[in-house]
Amino acid sequence: MKKATTKTITLEQAGKRKLTKAEREDLRRLAAMPDDQIDLGDIPELGNKKDWVRNRLFRPVTRPITIRLNAPDIAIARQLSKVKGMSYQTYLKKLLHEALERERTSVR
Repeated sequence: MKKATTKTITLEQAGKRKLTKAEREDLRRLAAMPDDQIDLGDIPELGNKKDWVRNRLFRPVTRPITIRLNAPDIAIARQLSKVKGMSYQTYLKKLLHEALERERTSVR
């Protein structure tokens, strides 16, 4: 009887090549399996997250500014941000960024 072998590859490696028929079948089988039945025992523990440091290279440079907004607009932003599960300042920053990107692409 032939022994089954499994080869571990990284996501980066997987993205650069076509999956084999066996790999596609494994993915189909895993996708059909309920989450609580998937064995996660070979995933290492992440340990204490207290000492983790966020990579500053990928964080956009921000600086504090003062801007005057209408009180009703702030109230609406607060309501909508609660629904989205974020702070209203983050929500406003996201909206402003999206609007500026739209404008920039429409001007070109």
